[in-house]
Order: sequence, then C-alpha cells, then structure tokens
Amino acid sequence: MTTPGYKKEQTIVFTLLALFLLTAVIIIFNTENSFGGGDHFTHFKLAYWGWKYPRLLFNHWGKPVFTLLVSPFAQLGMNFARLYNVLTGILTAFLTWKLSRELKLTHTWLVVLLVLFTPVYFSLMFTVLTEVTFSMLLILSLLLFFQKKYIWSAVVISFLPLVRTESIVLLPLFLIAFGLKNQWKALPFFAVGFFLISWMGRPFYKSFWWLITEMPYKGNAANIYGHGNLFHFIEHTRNILGYPIAGLFCIGFVLGLWIWIKKDRFQLNQRFYFLLLIPGSYLLFLAAHSYVWWKGIGNSLGLLRVIGAVTPLAAVTALAGFDILTDIFSRYRKTAAALSALFMLWIVYTGSTTNLDGFKKSKPQKILAQACNYLKQKGLIKYKIYYFSNYVPYQLGTDPYDNRCSSWGVPRTVKISDAIPDSSIIVWDAHFGPNEGRTPLSKLLDDNGLQVLNIFKPETPFKVLGGYDYAVYIFQKKPSSTANGLNIIYNFEKEGTGRNAFSGRKSYHLIPGQLYFGLLEKNTCDFCNQTCLLTVSGEIYPQKQLSPKALLLVISREENGKNIFYKTFPFPNCVPGQWNHFIFSMKLTPSSDSKETLKIYFWNRKKADCFLDDLHLKVMKIDNQ
Repeated sequence: MTTPGYKKEQTIVFTLLALFLLTAVIIIFNTENSFGGGDHFTHFKLAYWGWKYPRLLFNHWGKPVFTLLVSPFAQLGMNFARLYNVLTGILTAFLTWKLSRELKLTHTWLVVLLVLFTPVYFSLMFTVLTEVTFSMLLILSLLLFFQKKYIWSAVVISFLPLVRTESIVLLPLFLIAFGLKNQWKALPFFAVGFFLISWMGRPFYKSFWWLITEMPYKGNAANIYGHGNLFHFIEHTRNILGYPIAGLFCIGFVLGLWIWIKKDRFQLNQRFYFLLLIPGSYLLFLAAHSYVWWKGIGNSLGLLRVIGAVTPLAAVTALAGFDILTDIFSRYRKTAAALSALFMLWIVYTGSTTNLDGFKKSKPQKILAQACNYLKQKGLIKYKIYYFSNYVPYQLGTDPYDNRCSSWGVPRTVKISDAIPDSSIIVWDAHFGPNEGRTPLSKLLDDNGLQVLNIFKPETPFKVLGGYDYAVYIFQKKPSSTANGLNIIYNFEKEGTGRNAFSGRKSYHLIPGQLYFGLLEKNTCDFCNQTCLLTVSGEIYPQKQLSPKALLLVISREENGKNIFYKTFPFPNCVPGQWNHFIFSMKLTPSSDSKETLKIYFWNRKKADCFLDDLHLKVMKIDNQ
C-alpha cells in the first residue's frame, strides 16, 4: 500500500540493503568462517554433493527445503553458498520492513538495521546454516497473515519444520491466531509442506512417511552434549540480541502489553495479534530452547545461534519499543534525533563486531588444516580416508560420499584395523571422534594393526566438547608384520586388591603413604630406534577429590644416572568416588645413547588415596617428518 513518503522510505531501504550487500560480498571473499562449527561444513557438503547424489537433497538432518534452496549456489563453492545466506538475510530485512509498515509502526526503515545488525543474525548470514532461511519464511508467513492472506500464510508456515524442526513449538500460537480469526478453511494448508516434501523424497526413503520415521533427533544425547543453566540464552544476551536491541525489545513488549491491557481492554485487535505472534513467538522459541538445554533433551548443545532463527521478530518488537520512546520524548526532537542516531550507530557497531571470531578459522580448524596439508604433502590422500570432522573432506577436496575413497567414522567393530582396507588413513580429532563418532582415542591406540603417522596439537592446549584436550591423530593401517614397539597391560589380577576393580576382580590400591609406583624402567634402544608415540592410559578411582598436582604420571629419560628429559602429567577433573578414564601421550625421539633408560612411574606427591586398574602402556613407531 502506497502512502505519502513511501517512495522516499523505499529508496532509503533499498540503499541500505545495497550498501550492505556490497560490504557483505567483500567480507565473504576475504574471510573464512567458523561461526557454524562443523554444521557449517556438513550443510555445505550436503548441498554441494546433492547434485551428484540427489538423495542428499532430502537428507532429514540437513533440512530438505534449505538444502534445495542453497544447492545451486553451493555448486559454485563455499563462498557462493555463504552469499545465498546473505541474500536471504537481505530479503528477510526487506520483508520485515514490509511487515512493520503493515503493522503501522513508524520509523520503519530502521528495522532494516535492527534485523541485519542483531549480533547473532549478522554472523549467521555469513555461514551455510538454516536459521536465516527459517527467519525469512517466518517473516513472510507473518506478513501474509497481517495482509489477511491466510491460506498463503498457512502454506508458508507448513514449510517451517522442514527448515528448523523446533518450529513446531510455534504452531499452537498460529493455530490460536487462525482460530480467533475464524480462518478454519486455511488450517488444512498447514500440511502442504509436509506432503509435498514427503512425496518428493519418497523415492529415496521408500516410504511416504519418512519425515517421521527418519527423524534425526530421536533419543537423548545428553551424555554427549550435556545440559546447562535454564537461563543460558538470557545470560548470553550480548552475543544474541545485543544489549541495545534487547532493551528496546523489553520496552516494546512490556509497554505494548500494558497498552493492550489498560487502553485496549483485552480487545482482539491488531495489537493483540502483534503481541501473540511476534514477541510471543520469540519468547516461546527462546523458552523452548532454554528448557531442552536445561533438561539435556532433544540433542541440544546450547548453541546460541539457534535463537538467530527468530531474532527478526525481536527486531520488529524493538522497533515498536523505539517508537514508544520517540513518542515519549517527542518534545525534545533535536536531542531525541541525535540520541537516536548514536543509538543506531551503537547497534550497527555491536552487531558487526560482537562475534568477530566467527570470521576466521577456529582453533580446531587450524589444527585440522595442518593435518590435511600433511596428508597432501605425503601423498596419503590416494588411500581411503576415514574422518570424523566434515572439515576434512572439505579441505582435502575429496568426494565424501564415494565409499571407495572416504568414509565418515570408522566401522563399529572390536578391532577396527580388521575392518578397513590396507594402508587406509584415519583422521581422528578430539571433538568429533569421541563424541559424535563414539570412538575414543584409546580404541585406536590399542589397535596393533594401526600405526600413528603423526599427531597435531595446538601450542597452547584447549579443551573441546566432552572435556578433551584438542588434538588430531593420523593413523594408517599397516600389515601385522610391521607391528613394533612396546605393548604392556597391567590388570592387577595377581598382585592387586579385591576391594575395588574397574574390570575383573582386583585393582591396584595406591595408598597415601606410598610416594612412587613404577610402571617401566627399560633401555630405550630396546624398543624405540626411531621416532615413536608413547601412550599411557587406564582407569583411576580417587577416594577423595585430588588437589592440583597431587598425583602425577612421570616420564623421564636418563643417561648415566642424569635426567636428559623429564615431563609430568597431572590428573585434572577426576570425579571422586567413581572410575575415571585417563590417557596421556607424547612423542619419543630415538635415543643417541645405547645406555639411555626410560622410566615411567606415578609420583604420589600429596598422599592421594586411589585405585588404579587396566593400565595400558604402549609405544608405537611414528612416521618421521
């Protein structure tokens, strides 16, 4: 609907969007991205390879509507897939402006800035993730609703769960709104998206009901992802909405609710539907994610980015709050205009700078990139690659769906080396390997059919999901004849105590009065004549909380009674009263002295009282760089 000043405002909006697009293109082609973590690369993988393997376009986890939309851009590469999200975000900002005009808000052109420079949304636009596409469809459905195009609104709503599954929590609000509007004839159209995508994907799943039977979020993964504070997302307001937009949102919602109660007297007017569907949907979405993260259900990882799917709703509510403030201070026009300009500059600055780390390689990606470069330099990508992080095939440029050359994860067998081809490579990383991949490092290290080729660790250690110190290990399957080094297992079934045991009947009781417990004292040349990997793993059961460095594993190398190398490993984060698994590893360079001795022992510095079981000491030859 054209009104006085519409064309002028439209020109401002188009100018802002054009400037943003130009800036965004420069950013895209001069930055990398890590804001989406592993999901960013998984979505790209599905979209890019979907044209070769069409079933991927209907991968349930990848969300078929999103994958189908982004796939043409993905054929041109990662940056063009990112460009798709920028264009979608710009379209969302435009639709939000149209919605704001439909709601008869003032200063509506400002909503473009509020949408584009919400901190989490700004970062999401430069990823290959689903939240931005979801927000575009959500805003479009609301625009159609307030334009009284109810059937078309219902059709668009029907596609929301096929972009973000959790959108079903918003369905009750829409059903209430459609019911109060007596739009019963529109309700069957809520199923259009389900039936259309079900029909399109049926050839790949051999069932019309695959969207239900193949649901990827069934079960509980709290043992992997954990759970957290109920107010987790509220506590991270700075990174999600940013304080200025959050403040305006609260004003817009609270005062809007107060006006509806005090002045409108609970009328079912446009303000009611605004409160129900816009701030109401935002708050319900936020509450749902807060609850599942608190309870550790729904495979929630507590990722802040998920709220980005509904932040344009917060932007509209914030604009309503801005309008209320400008009305209150309308007497002081010049002062209010100056303060408003500064406020908008604050919003633009916060939105574009809050999550800057997302515009460069993450720390894990840097280590994985080193590992991939090593594989290329050594000519190892000619062998089949088993990987856990989807960043690996992206970096290597290999087809992740050609089972002849690569495979996600490793076979779930007792001995992995028996189930993979000779010379196969395994790229194990400490984030995805033990968590999504369900493959602890110890299982690979204990497999005598595998050889460690190299280890990549950060200069400054950092921990990832599950509390693991991040590292990347490169394994290769070798013939059994090349097995070498040392392999000693201590199960303490003969010399242990029967008071407590992790496996079997006995374990070793390290009492407070015992200062040392030796594991190995051996001539290094007997088992290490080239660079080797030494690992010591096992189970520990502290009777009480271990103080820092109370108990240390010591590895020393001695020549003629003098230490030439000495390293200690503490036992952090051990939970008292239960068994805790530990694993320590380090490289051993070959000895230059035939009389050098390697010593490995526990040093009980502060009278720790604990049980030890299933200790495994292993030395394997490692590829020389």
